[in-house]
Amino acid sequence: MSDPLLIGLTTGGAFLLAFLLLTNPKNSNTKANRWLGAFVFTFGCALLEVFLHNLNLHSKHAILIDLIEASRFLSAPMLYLSVIFFTSAAKKSSARTLWHFALFVIVVIFRLPHMLTGQNFQFSNPSTAHVVLMFLKNALPAQTVIYWFFSYRRLSGHQQNIEQVTSSTDEIDLSWLKHFLWVLAAVVLIWLNLAIFNFTLLYDFTPLLYLVSVYFLAFFALKQREVYPFAKPALQELDEVISSKTNTQTEKQERLSESQIAALKEKLEKLMRSEKVFLDNELSLPGLSQKMHISIHELSYLINKVYGQNFFAFVNGYRIEEAKRLLLSGETEKLNMLGIAYESGFNSKTTFNTAFKKSTGQSPSEFAAAGKK
Repeated sequence: MSDPLLIGLTTGGAFLLAFLLLTNPKNSNTKANRWLGAFVFTFGCALLEVFLHNLNLHSKHAILIDLIEASRFLSAPMLYLSVIFFTSAAKKSSARTLWHFALFVIVVIFRLPHMLTGQNFQFSNPSTAHVVLMFLKNALPAQTVIYWFFSYRRLSGHQQNIEQVTSSTDEIDLSWLKHFLWVLAAVVLIWLNLAIFNFTLLYDFTPLLYLVSVYFLAFFALKQREVYPFAKPALQELDEVISSKTNTQTEKQERLSESQIAALKEKLEKLMRSEKVFLDNELSLPGLSQKMHISIHELSYLINKVYGQNFFAFVNGYRIEEAKRLLLSGETEKLNMLGIAYESGFNSKTTFNTAFKKSTGQSPSEFAAAGKK
């Protein structure tokens, strides 16, 4: 990575993005953005080390280089914690969080003699030295891969979780963060290439990939709206609803009696068919539970028990039926497909087309054309 211009631009961009995420001017996803900002800061530090080496300044800043080397062991845990807080409704911190930084503490202790005296840690036994050095050599790649896996798994489950909570997932599905993990995987592969294969073509493209990654992350991270924009009492209930611990059959059976289910089902269908609350494209589980005057837990249980669906599928089923009615009533002469989508309660044409085709096996245009025959 010998291009000082690209490395300098990327380093400055990373530190600026870290500052914006840590200060969080939008006040959304606060804890998640702060952990993401801390991750970006460590990424900027790693690039700063490269920048100092390119200018032959690393020997003048030996302590800073040692700290930067140690900070690499913070990157993967911080990214993982950011994913945890983006995907958690209650967003609780605990003392267990500190265990994620145990490896960083070990490395700092190991590097401390060099920072203070310029001398490396001394081992009395050569075998012990060999084992420790091998451990430290392989710890960072292993840590990166492990935390990448857990981060990706968490994001993969996020789509199912939000479908239990909201009827519109487009702006909160965190697909950008999933894409960023794949970019990060490419960066790791390039890093391994440099360490093992030294394939120089990839080496030459690395600075550009870093720069694109920082700009990509900046755009989507700062654009991201609050994933769970609900009051604290609702957040606690939602966290329990999407947690597997509260989804046991015993707990579900105890939540509502058969007579309560019958009465609430009638009330729910009145809201959906007569009042058409599904036309609100921001309709959520907490919002509908307020209209029903029941708890979030009870509404979630009712929909799962009676209809065998999550909240997302339940609400969008009514929206698709409304779209069918509009398409067959000749409304397409006044409205285009985007208009039909909005009038049915969907907030994007893409979501409308996907949900409609999944339900009917036809696109909205095909359905409308077949209805005119």
